Amino acid sequence: MDIFSIFLFFIYSLIILGIIVYVSPLLSAFFMIFVPVVSVYLSPDEAIKFFSISQFSYYGIQIFNLHILLLIWSAFIGIISYAEILTWYLLREPEPDIKEVPPVIGDKPGTLWFKVRDFTRKLYKILKGEKIKVKP
Repeated sequence: MDIFSIFLFFIYSLIILGIIVYVSPLLSAFFMIFVPVVSVYLSPDEAIKFFSISQFSYYGIQIFNLHILLLIWSAFIGIISYAEILTWYLLREPEPDIKEVPPVIGDKPGTLWFKVRDFTRKLYKILKGEKIKVKP
């Protein structure tokens, strides 16, 4: 086993976990994908050598650094998606029973333009971290 590889993956995982907890899950997903891709583009020969290092063999099946990277990715993608879904669920707010102001003339609720505009407004509120109103 290559101790340097294990140490590098440990540091990589700690950085991603720190970004998830203290900054943003989406930024950590970007960082998680961005670092290996940039390393492959900047120095492809060294990256290929690093990812093809065999760590151990299990009943004749060799486990390479690439497999460990994919294992780390799958674990953190699960954590990130869970965090995003939980955040979306907690930010939901039931819509009040009071009727809102009717839309502008020519912008009827059944039209495609209205649906697109309503969707983009809700998406903007979600990205800002505000609560959105949903129908019960």
